[in-house]
Order: sequence, then structure tokens, then C-alpha cells
Amino acid sequence: MARFTWLLVLCMSAAAQSTHRSPETPKFMGREVILYEPAMKDEPGVFPAGPAKVCIEEPPKEQCYTAPKDFGGSPQVEVVQLSKQMTALFFSANGGGVSGWPVHFDLLRPSPGNALDSLFGEDITLSNQSQTAFWGEPALSEEKIFVTANVFFGPGDAHYGEHRYEISVYLWSEPYYWQVDQYVTFRWYDLDAKADVLRSERPEILSRLKRVVPAIHERAQ
Repeated sequence: MARFTWLLVLCMSAAAQSTHRSPETPKFMGREVILYEPAMKDEPGVFPAGPAKVCIEEPPKEQCYTAPKDFGGSPQVEVVQLSKQMTALFFSANGGGVSGWPVHFDLLRPSPGNALDSLFGEDITLSNQSQTAFWGEPALSEEKIFVTANVFFGPGDAHYGEHRYEISVYLWSEPYYWQVDQYVTFRWYDLDAKADVLRSERPEILSRLKRVVPAIHERAQ
């Protein structure tokens, strides 16, 4: 899924935040999207001075989401079509770190008030050694499936290089995406060598979901 390139239109002093505005297209629900990126509080520039923020402009009113504390590095946002009737903003921002750092993700929609509300039923914070994707699988879900692959450190594993990965799968159930499956791969993958963990694991993920989804529906009856 291609991320949109954001144009830096305002950069104040090193102690201030930067403002990133979207190009003419795309917009979200016809409204301009703005990212606010804080300055870094250290000289190397690896620890954000505060959280990043994403807003959609008026009309009818500005609505915003602020990331958790210290998740302010390299904020990104894209528009995701979750179903025929529903779109959302997929947002991410990095925490501080040198050889590794956490990345916070959220999926956002306008609320009746001044906020952008999360569509995730739980916090999703992964390592910088991670992958995410939205998959369309109409036979399993009317809404897109959200999947993540996060590095799994086993005995003797170096910080970078080949690792196994923890796969998590989320399905939409009003009003949130909820985790419905999770497992650790038996294969090792090296992201530095451009491994695509989720693509490689897709047959296993879908095979498991084909057993999980009927069980969820049966239990709900």
C-alpha cells in the first residue's frame, strides 16, 4: 500500500514543531490533513520532545488526534478504504531510540466532537522491525483485515538480522478492530534483506483465519 508523500510547508526553529500539509490530493472526506511533528530534544535528534498530532481541517471544525507521550518522530498518515462505506486515517509515529525504537499505530475516524477517535480496540505499538498491512478478503470479512508482523527475539538472536516474527490479526467488529489470532513464525526473516514477512506468511494467516472466523461466529450466536 503506497504511502502519500507529505510536503513540508512550514519549518520553524529547532525548538519548535514542524507542520506538514497534504498536497492538493489526496484529502480525507474532502478535508485537508495536517501533521504536526515536534522537534527533537537531543542533539543527535533521536528523542522527540513531545507527541505528534494529526488533524483534519474545517469545515465543519478542526478535529485532531495526539499520539501518546514521546511518540513524535517521523509521523506518517495514509487514507485507507476499509469497506465500501468506511474510510479511515492510518497514522504512525516513532518513539525515541538509537539502535531500535517503538512505533505507535492508530486508525482514526472523526468523532461527533473535536477529536479523531481510534478504531483499534487496544494499543498497537510495535518495534521498528515490524510490518503492517490491510488485506481485502471478502470471503472472511466485509471490512479489510489488519495484520502485523513484529520482531520476536529468541535465544541467541542479534538485534538485527534474521528473526522469527509474531503475527497478529485483527478483524472489524463494531466499533473497533479486535485481535482474533496470533502466532510466532517458524521461519526466520531478515528485513534488512528486504524480506516481506506478511506476504510470505499470508497463506498460513488465511488458513488459520478460515478456522477462526467460523468459531467466532458460532460463539456469538
